[in-house]
Amino acid sequence: MGPPRPALLALPALLLLLAGARADATRFKHLRKYTYNYEAESSSGVPGTADSRSATRINCKVELEVPQLCSFILKTSQCTLKEVYGFNPEGRALLKKTKNSEEFAAAMSRYELKLAIPEGKQVFLYPEKDEPTHILNIKRGIISALLVPPETEETKQVLFLDTVYGNCSTHFTVKTRKGNVATEISTERDLGQCDRFKPIRTGISPLALIKGMTHPLSTLISSSQSCQYTLDAKRKHVAEAICKEQHLFLPFSYKNMYGMGVQVTQTFKLEDTPKINSRFFGEGTKKVGLAFESTKSTSPLKQAEAVLKTLQELKKLTISEQNIQRANLFHKLVTELRGLSDEAVTSLLPQLIEVSSPITLQALVQCGQPQCSTHILQWLKRVHANPLLIDVVTYLVALIPEPSAQQLREIFNMAREQRSRATLYALSHAVNNYHKTNPTVTQELLDITNYLMEQIQDDCTGDEDYTYLILRVIGNMGQTMEQLTPELKSSILKCVQSTKPSLMIQKAAIQALRKMEPKDKDQEVLLQTFLDDASPGDKRLAAYLMLMRSPSQADINKIVQLLPREQNEQVKNFVASHIANILNSEELDIQDLKKLVKEALKESQLPTVMDFRKFSRNYQLSKSVSLPSLDPASAKIEGNLIFDPNNYLPKETMLKTTLTAFGFASADLFEIGLEGKGFEPTLEALFGKQGFFPDSVNKALYWVNGQVPDGVSKVLVDHFGYTKEDKREQDMVNGMMFSVQKLIEDLKSKEVPEARAYLRILGEELGFGIPQMVSQKDACTFFKDAGSP
Repeated sequence: MGPPRPALLALPALLLLLAGARADATRFKHLRKYTYNYEAESSSGVPGTADSRSATRINCKVELEVPQLCSFILKTSQCTLKEVYGFNPEGRALLKKTKNSEEFAAAMSRYELKLAIPEGKQVFLYPEKDEPTHILNIKRGIISALLVPPETEETKQVLFLDTVYGNCSTHFTVKTRKGNVATEISTERDLGQCDRFKPIRTGISPLALIKGMTHPLSTLISSSQSCQYTLDAKRKHVAEAICKEQHLFLPFSYKNMYGMGVQVTQTFKLEDTPKINSRFFGEGTKKVGLAFESTKSTSPLKQAEAVLKTLQELKKLTISEQNIQRANLFHKLVTELRGLSDEAVTSLLPQLIEVSSPITLQALVQCGQPQCSTHILQWLKRVHANPLLIDVVTYLVALIPEPSAQQLREIFNMAREQRSRATLYALSHAVNNYHKTNPTVTQELLDITNYLMEQIQDDCTGDEDYTYLILRVIGNMGQTMEQLTPELKSSILKCVQSTKPSLMIQKAAIQALRKMEPKDKDQEVLLQTFLDDASPGDKRLAAYLMLMRSPSQADINKIVQLLPREQNEQVKNFVASHIANILNSEELDIQDLKKLVKEALKESQLPTVMDFRKFSRNYQLSKSVSLPSLDPASAKIEGNLIFDPNNYLPKETMLKTTLTAFGFASADLFEIGLEGKGFEPTLEALFGKQGFFPDSVNKALYWVNGQVPDGVSKVLVDHFGYTKEDKREQDMVNGMMFSVQKLIEDLKSKEVPEARAYLRILGEELGFGIPQMVSQKDACTFFKDAGSP
């Protein structure tokens, strides 16, 4: 039989029945049968608004046989299923039998359910293999409500009990006693604290900006439960029970107590306790726990047919040009795909592709579920799709939170085959997301770690571009990699110390340590790299910045002692400015570092920071605030500008914003960096005396003609060393257009610089790229579209 649909539409909460499970062997005596009149009612809506409420009620005869100690047989019979058809003047629901009440009754009575509690704690069920899951879930709720924990001498205690929601913290109270025997007991629990309590989970598109809504109901719904038990004073079994459960939708509630929600009430009344003679208890072949299992309201075949029909309707819209319906239909298609099983997607995918390959691909990407994403990647490989399309889709799939092991394996296979920036960065995101929910060593993670280690063996002397990419990717998942294989860090440190690879590779190896825990051995390697005056200045500064994440007092002492005799002026100026900024910083997270620096400077003095237009320098602007009743907060904007010592032109720059608030560790909100060589012609055309930027600023300064505060003009004049009097240009837009054309003409004959730019958000590096020159036509068109009237 199929699940009773119309009448059970109001029963999502009826399957969230009750918990309270550690049976006492003395609560129900063996060789007896306990017969109860059972009623469960579920109502939803807003109390006091009859028209918007719905209700469903189940009545059954429940028999609990005890053939052996701690072994039970549950039988349900004479069931009826009723639904609301109106309300009387007092607001009480008027109920009538549903059309499928007889079908429901037959399903409830068809199979008996065996259960055992071998140690008085965990409940094991032995259902028949053909028992429908939704019927089994209702019986789970009945069992859970009847198995009352044993009382002790304590009046109040907190117990952790096996329930239909997993292991739950339960407040257990003995309300009355007759002698030493409890006769009234109450239990209360917050269902959100149970380890198997899983509110409805929504799928999520990898393009969604807000990822935290994959579990919306866990925060928007308050779920609680309370039960009152009346016990037989002589035999200790349950004579009567009333259990109430409430699921309240908080956004539409008043004082988190009243408003829109679902209420479930269960009642048990004992009718008889006859003796039985049977001691037989066969456990059966199927064994499951007490926790609810998820169910689907429609058969897989009908679900697949619905998906195919929706896609066909969506394709017809393109022909009929009824585009106003496209958004709703596409949303319906994605929602239906999320409800399919992996097997259903596998069998249905060829038909979907035949109807519309582009729409199917878009829907699978938006689906966001494991059964969708794994098939996307397999399909793209099978049809030998365009590498750019593979890169984009793989990157999007990797952004899905809580990936499965199969998803991770597919992304790894794709990254290994493509060897592209997008797929390897996608792999790093997937590894980080997977390890958050699976913090153990799995075969998938070990295979990925071993592959990455192979790529940087022999001191990173392999293919330079690919080795550089691998090091950047390792840096993005360094914390996870270090926990899985500590040997990986040793391989990276060898690349740092070696002079065989290029300078670019050596610096990338240093950056690969950014998320790993700094150990004494690592810090010593970084310190020696910085102190080595034979090493290039930018490598030394990269080692210095990595070292300063967690330096010791001895490390800072050596750095400060080195500065006065440092021969490399770029290194000296940068370190001096960085230490000076630490001393002046208000950032909360570096106050301990500030103390170490002050201690090191007691007998030393920092060199004077030199002209920022010619020498490398660290820039910082920080501010901290204290708020009543809250932890202090601070924010910092930091920038690095590293010059080439041969020509005083910048070769590397970085800008980063950090926030410390609400008692959490500081977080890097974003970081953007640019490094490379061959910038000289470009920078001369941009920033030279007759370059684009000075000329454009002159035009802007003249054009605003006092419309900005004097302080703003003064900063521009002081920073760039020229004034409004240098040039007059009445028509600003035409003048700027001329400057753009002149800039492109200057650059057309120049060698394109070798550069790499990267972007990190919240510590995650999204990727790096190599900037490309644009044509004169494209640049002028863009300028006209963006700035001209």
